[in-house]
Amino acid sequence: MKTFERILFFFVLPILAVLLYPPKTLGAGAGVLAVVLVLFAILGYLLWRGFSLALTFSIFVQGMNVIIRLMMFFNSSISAQGEANFVAIITILAGLALSFYLLLRLDRQDVRIQMIR
Repeated sequence: MKTFERILFFFVLPILAVLLYPPKTLGAGAGVLAVVLVLFAILGYLLWRGFSLALTFSIFVQGMNVIIRLMMFFNSSISAQGEANFVAIITILAGLALSFYLLLRLDRQDVRIQMIR
């Protein structure tokens, strides 16, 4: 894997996949964002260093994110008045697709070859 791909798959995309929610939802938990960013930066660093346990945990987190977004989709996409919330629909589907892609991509052999510990 090239350096750009490693930065993308270990740092940028996992953070985006987990934090891709409507702005209204993220605004309610603004204090937690810094903690999540730090934890994912540490996880990315451990992946970069080749810890296979970090790879397993990252795959687990992305899988849980897919399940959580599937459960949230119908609850968040339609309001109590029956109107569609397009911002929630787009962000939930984008986060779901990105997490699912990362789930499959991180489990490939070229990524596992990098994990030697």
